Amino acid sequence: MRLLLLLTLFLGACAVPSVSPPPPQRLNDVEIHQDTVWQGQIVIDGTVKVFKGAALRILPGSDIAFVRRDLDRDGLGDSVLIVEGSLLAEGTRAAPIRFRSAEAEPQPGDWLEIRVDFSRETVLRYCEISGSAYTLHAHFTKGRVEDCTIRHNIDGSRLGQARFVFANNLIEHNQGKGINFRNSTVEITRNIIRHNGSGIFLFENDRELSIHHNNIHDNLENFRLGDFYTGNVELRDNWWGTADPAAAALTIYDRKQDPAIGTVSLQTAPAWLAGCGPREAVELKPRWSLATGGYVDATVAADGEGGFVGSWDGRLYALDATGKTRWARELGEVIDSAAALDEQAVYLQTWGRRVRALDRGTGAIRWSFDYPASRADDHRQGGLTRIGQLLLVPAWNGTLYALDALSGKLRWQFEAGQPLRSAVATAGERLYVASGSGKLTALALDGSLLWQVDTGAPLLASPVVTPAGPVAVDREGRLSAWSADGQLRWQRELEETCYYAAPIYADGAIFLATAGGSLWKLNDQGGQVVWRKTGLGPVYATPRLLNGRLLVGDNDGLLHLYGGDSGDLLGAWTAGGAIQSTPALLADLLVFGARDQRVHALQLLDRPLPAAVTE
Repeated sequence: MRLLLLLTLFLGACAVPSVSPPPPQRLNDVEIHQDTVWQGQIVIDGTVKVFKGAALRILPGSDIAFVRRDLDRDGLGDSVLIVEGSLLAEGTRAAPIRFRSAEAEPQPGDWLEIRVDFSRETVLRYCEISGSAYTLHAHFTKGRVEDCTIRHNIDGSRLGQARFVFANNLIEHNQGKGINFRNSTVEITRNIIRHNGSGIFLFENDRELSIHHNNIHDNLENFRLGDFYTGNVELRDNWWGTADPAAAALTIYDRKQDPAIGTVSLQTAPAWLAGCGPREAVELKPRWSLATGGYVDATVAADGEGGFVGSWDGRLYALDATGKTRWARELGEVIDSAAALDEQAVYLQTWGRRVRALDRGTGAIRWSFDYPASRADDHRQGGLTRIGQLLLVPAWNGTLYALDALSGKLRWQFEAGQPLRSAVATAGERLYVASGSGKLTALALDGSLLWQVDTGAPLLASPVVTPAGPVAVDREGRLSAWSADGQLRWQRELEETCYYAAPIYADGAIFLATAGGSLWKLNDQGGQVVWRKTGLGPVYATPRLLNGRLLVGDNDGLLHLYGGDSGDLLGAWTAGGAIQSTPALLADLLVFGARDQRVHALQLLDRPLPAAVTE
């Protein structure tokens, strides 16, 4: 017998922090006949159905998890939310609503779908939907899907005889179709649709169609007509991953591939379109600053217990999350590179060519290691890397020293070419060393040479390791991607000077800021440019990607905040001098140094967004 249930779960706003949250509410086969509110954690193991005349409202921050059951043995999970009344799932950027698999190792198809039929009002806003077979499956329904992230499903949607607006969504990594519809009135605008089987699949249609101002790229097929669709479709003002109209047309599946179906005509946007993907509004609010006696170019080394940062005044400062100095150790030489941490010690090197290990709690010196002078003894030093039992020290004299982290004794050394001005990149038991001589070297953990290439121009920034291998940028602005065994995968000429800002990698993309004042996003598969932002000051600091947002400091003293997906400028904050350190996270604060001789701490706050876009 099914249970008739009115489920209202509210978390008290004034709850005592030490009180544990209530356990997840578990629902099996449930019928909902009255207006219902969900908040908190809900686990669905079966079929939950909202009947006609009832409204289900899901509050921000709720987590809806579906248990995998495959009783019909069709390979898909059976758990499902069915709505014949109204569905209002409206989260926020700071507190999205999650619809997901309850499995420890989630897979697409773990749960079936959100099935909405004959609904007069369906709204999904700031929802994150993953692990389903068909995500939103709707018929004879009017609704909106906006500011949502729909990823790692089989299909991102299935619409039939429906009227929907899809606006400002990120739809990615769905095995089949991103947006799939037939005989529906749809407006699809300001979305990012990427890395799906088919970005948009038009099965058949006799209704009004409006698909415009989207970034649709790197799908197996960006747009596909169904096997029996014989009509012609005109699409305007979308970006298809390239500025070349002929190349864009090759990403479309139509009569070119199947003479029995229709033709898709494109009028393409020439470049990435701003304002696409989930919208966000943020504020960078200062919380504290710490004055030192010199430039602070070094990145703060931070973990859950505190932060450590060196200054040109020759001191290493140990800070807590409130900006209070727990201790400061005078070391007598400029410190401009990031320290390394472990549970016992903090490690750093100074312009005196001396490496020191200091006690984390007191700043007492545990050991020291000196290396010889060279003609390259100036400018930026390379940060230290702690891996296994080793501390890796890139030296101005072109030698990579591998020290025993406990004792400071030399384990091995490798001559990589003068000078070494950046930290070693690590990938499992491989080390990648970039040299000012232009050499990129791959070493084993025991220091043995795996391979070495000469790029022909100085490498001043650390390489970044991607799943396919390392990517490095040289001073002339040439970005080169290598396989793990040292074969060149691709190169991209940026035609901008690049100094100490290293490339970073996330989700198939390379981000790079240059001394020429640009911020680039490129596809790691072939180096194609996704977007480029200009107008920054010269950038010497490696950007930081945090929760999908890029933080970039420049020599004009501006800390820029960009959307990592959208490329939109979300905000900026001005320091009193050049920012040449990468922002670090200390507790919930962004901390970084500047050439105003201060360490700054900012809080990143989400601001409310305007009401939903009207049709």
